[in-house]
Amino acid sequence: MAESSVLRAVVQIGLVVWLAGAGACAGPTVQGDAAAEAAASSDQLTRAQVIEHARAFAEHRWSASEANVFHGEDRFGNRIDTPDRPGSGLDTGWSTDGEPNQGVAYQWGGFSTIAEFEAGVAAGKWAGHLPTDGASFFTPEAVGVDCSGLVSRVWRLPRKESTRSLPRICRRLDDWDELLPGDVLNRVDRHTMIFVEWANPARTELRVIEATTREGRVHESVHERQELQRRGYQALRYPPLATR
Repeated sequence: MAESSVLRAVVQIGLVVWLAGAGACAGPTVQGDAAAEAAASSDQLTRAQVIEHARAFAEHRWSASEANVFHGEDRFGNRIDTPDRPGSGLDTGWSTDGEPNQGVAYQWGGFSTIAEFEAGVAAGKWAGHLPTDGASFFTPEAVGVDCSGLVSRVWRLPRKESTRSLPRICRRLDDWDELLPGDVLNRVDRHTMIFVEWANPARTELRVIEATTREGRVHESVHERQELQRRGYQALRYPPLATR
């Protein structure tokens, strides 16, 4: 068997094992830069800092070139689609028309810092990566964040957690009225989002910051509380944020 075929087979086997335990909007466990420093700094993290950092991801403005666009198979034979407009079909996707784009691009399994995203885009890496036809593959040739990657970054976690692993490091809130800025709404194997504030006095709507495939980027949005609860979301609190 040729060397390239062996490499592809090994990668595919690894992805099958990984996908069995990952789920949607989840990715591999990834060690970030200066992991020990990040772990220590989370002890001093405040809720205001979490929201400020999340908004920085959502409001980040950047420019793309054709080098950042890709629709096809990567070197392992996996289908890759960047969330650009019009190539991805997303009305909200980023573009190369010269106008600044807003929001760090969505990348399945992504765990990029804003600085890493900017450097990757400048180096010609693909800006984001959407899951295609029910198959999700992480590619190191792209930069961006997915939903749990965003949470992991703004909580200053030493590694990228997934929607499945987040409940293991958090405390569940049975009463959603206890939600505070920086807590998350999490649905295992599906999605997670950062709670910002209640969007109305009745507390029936929540404002969140999230990285989604429907927008192809990190953005702020409003969801109905009852609908999220109906779909099985759980309110989670990261212990270092409990009293901050």
